[in-house]
Amino acid sequence: MKAKSNIDSTGMNTISAFAYRSLSLLARLLPLEVSYLIGETLALLTFPLLRTRKRNLERNLRVVLSQERPSHIEITKLAIMTTLNFGRAVVDAFVIPYVKNKRIDVTFSGMENLGAALGAGKGVILVTAHLGTWELGGAILADMGYRFVTVAGVQFTDGLSPHIKAIKKSKGIDIADNTSILKLYRVLKSGGIVVLHIDGDRYFGGVEVSFFGKKTLMPRGPAALAIRTGAKLLCGFAIRRSRCKIKIIITPEIPVMAENEAELTQRVVQVVQTYIGKYKDQWCMFRPIWGTLP
Repeated sequence: MKAKSNIDSTGMNTISAFAYRSLSLLARLLPLEVSYLIGETLALLTFPLLRTRKRNLERNLRVVLSQERPSHIEITKLAIMTTLNFGRAVVDAFVIPYVKNKRIDVTFSGMENLGAALGAGKGVILVTAHLGTWELGGAILADMGYRFVTVAGVQFTDGLSPHIKAIKKSKGIDIADNTSILKLYRVLKSGGIVVLHIDGDRYFGGVEVSFFGKKTLMPRGPAALAIRTGAKLLCGFAIRRSRCKIKIIITPEIPVMAENEAELTQRVVQVVQTYIGKYKDQWCMFRPIWGTLP
């Protein structure tokens, strides 16, 4: 199925060209802290105007916090914090070409898990989410010599998307669309890395899972590829500790046994849920995650 874009582009596409030129220049010339401040300000100014995006985010957060019975004020505060992080994430996409020249404090956890998985020679499927600073996380791994292919749909807006994809490709990050199944197979069979967003907006088919206690559909791609290719299955996240401090986390391998796609997808989703639960204000999800079932 083709899900809705992660961000409501109404009103945003009209400023895409200006935003691209401006953000590229700012990312190159300004200190990262200043660029983030500008990104945060623009995100806060546009957030109330993009009502669909605001409504989707607040509904998603309400499910994430359902066990805590949050008030409307608490949801609004969390949505504002998430919006600030999204403003930083937009800046991150434009910082990718200059990441080596920026003052970013990076720590790592679990890189031995990735090393062991690659050492098996069967390929690695690294599942992530739109959590923290996913753009910088990929760029940092690329600068460390890791080469991978990822599936991407619309990047922020239709107007910005081709520019963002070009920036990633310049870093050695290969971009595939949701029809490039054979390409993903070839990468895994050659022992490479495929990075997949479990909350991404482009995929064929979905399986029913429980996510924060509520049923929804999630992509079957990670589980299907792992079962069919024998690739190692892990999760990875780039969490923002502060504006210019991030932590890249690679989780232990999720064993792929003779089981169906739904069971394996549920186990992957459980890992992702754990990290979203820890960093609720960093889950930048502006399309509806629940409500995809009859």
